[in-house]
Amino acid sequence: MSESGAGESERSEEKTDPGAIRHGNFMNYYQFHPAEERVRQLPRGVWQRQRVGHPARKYTGLDVGCNAGDLTYVLRDFLEEAMSQDQPEISLIGVDLDPILIEKARERNPRPDRLTFERLDFLSEDCDETLKRYLAQLNKTRFDVVFCFSITMWIHLNHGDDGLEEFLRRACELAEMIVVEPQPWRCYRNAERRLRRAGLGDFPLLKKLKYTGNPTKHIEDILLRICDFRRVAVTAGNEWGRMLLIYERKQES
Repeated sequence: MSESGAGESERSEEKTDPGAIRHGNFMNYYQFHPAEERVRQLPRGVWQRQRVGHPARKYTGLDVGCNAGDLTYVLRDFLEEAMSQDQPEISLIGVDLDPILIEKARERNPRPDRLTFERLDFLSEDCDETLKRYLAQLNKTRFDVVFCFSITMWIHLNHGDDGLEEFLRRACELAEMIVVEPQPWRCYRNAERRLRRAGLGDFPLLKKLKYTGNPTKHIEDILLRICDFRRVAVTAGNEWGRMLLIYERKQES
């Protein structure tokens, strides 16, 4: 997963140490963290809900920091199976800032009619405009679900506490439901240590962070307090100790 990615300039970092990277745009990421393991954590009965202005026959998702698309492909298959009784048309768009990873996702795309990949920085205004155009083509104003797998740490390290809040606020503005897989605090320390060992500096904002110790707790607080979402489910940890937070927009009365 990448912090909506990074460009070709980081490829030199990977030659030194594949884990020494500033934005999370790992090559061959899913060899180490299989997409299927993420999907096994997802509950089945929470996705298709009747919402005002969102026809049940169309269902659309956004995968932020999609890397080379492996998880995006599997997520669409999962949603199709989980909602097979209702048989909605399921379309997903994956976004990442790394052009090489996006090109890989496009080259191997098994369903170009239902899967789209765009090189975008999620925190940019251009991204917001592109995603709204995508939604408009499907007669939607929001995504039914936004997936944020192992991306919040990279946003947090590179954009600070305010950046993390802004990221989640923007994601929730676009979402009826959001799925977040936070990295535990030890991953922050590991990311900085590997960057330093490779002689690539550090994360200057790390020492200024106030949301420390338990990122999951802070992210849940942001989703509740700032985004005004409500909890649907929190899964048990996976093989590498990460849980999924599933929250949704409160129903309008």
